[in-house]
Amino acid sequence: MTEPPLSLTEEAHRRIRSDIIEGRIRPNVHLVANDLAQQLEISRTPIREALQLLASEGLVVATRRGFVVREHSPEEIRHIYEVRAALEEMAARLAAERATADHIATLEQLGAHTKATAGGPREVIVDLNDAFHEAIMVAARNPRLRNINQRNSEHFFNYNIAKLYSHEEAAQAIAEHATMLKAIKKRDGDAAAKASREHVMNALEVTLQKLR
Repeated sequence: MTEPPLSLTEEAHRRIRSDIIEGRIRPNVHLVANDLAQQLEISRTPIREALQLLASEGLVVATRRGFVVREHSPEEIRHIYEVRAALEEMAARLAAERATADHIATLEQLGAHTKATAGGPREVIVDLNDAFHEAIMVAARNPRLRNINQRNSEHFFNYNIAKLYSHEEAAQAIAEHATMLKAIKKRDGDAAAKASREHVMNALEVTLQKLR
């Protein structure tokens, strides 16, 4: 079934959001609706509506002069990761209970749990990590949980800090993926939940170290 076309507001939101998350628009940058309208070739009203949506997601902050890309404090980052840990812990538990053979095959085919992955380009590892966590969310078969986690997890520091992982840090994260996948395959919800929570909290500590 063909997806319906995006509205102009949805298109503007998607494109600006992507630029913020992937670091093309940096924290503390002032977002000018007129400039964005020219760059994206979209009228100002959808741009303003998109900025309001981004503000509701916590990615930009409204000021008297418009909107500014939000820079999160270490405390805010910790809060985000604590919420993410709770959401992904539940997702892993549900995936262990609900994943179909196709879901598990997808997780295995991604290869985000294999030792060889740690030696690859950081951009590839980041993309595989994102795909692995998304596949677990899909396997949990709870669209509401998946949607909340997506809004909470997609921030500039997640995408860019992951590129700075050392080989040892990447190898550890990949080993944690293997532990999570093993528990899901064994249908061990407790083990999957525990492994997922530890994985997210370990990522938090690495992120805070990289930001110092």
